[in-house]
Amino acid sequence: MKKTVNLPQAQKQIIVDALNAYQTTVRSLISPRCSPTENQELIYKDFDMTCLLGMFKDTDIDIRVELPEALHDSFVHKHGVDFPIYSTEGVSFREN
Repeated sequence: MKKTVNLPQAQKQIIVDALNAYQTTVRSLISPRCSPTENQELIYKDFDMTCLLGMFKDTDIDIRVELPEALHDSFVHKHGVDFPIYSTEGVSFREN
């Protein structure tokens, strides 16, 4: 059995903020003096972050975290914090 949590927009925004900071750093590392081949990994990361930012910013897109029940139950032991339950509004805890 699996547990599924639909991330609320406030938690998605945390990821957007982090991605924006990371993307700014990656873009600053792309050097016009280097060939596209030398910058390729950074350019790919920049592209992927742009895609992820679009998904996480869009309020019409649901982002879900799904994990096996055993992992859910042992989450606190593995990470030192309970598996998050943000609120009853906007969070869908369902068993699959």
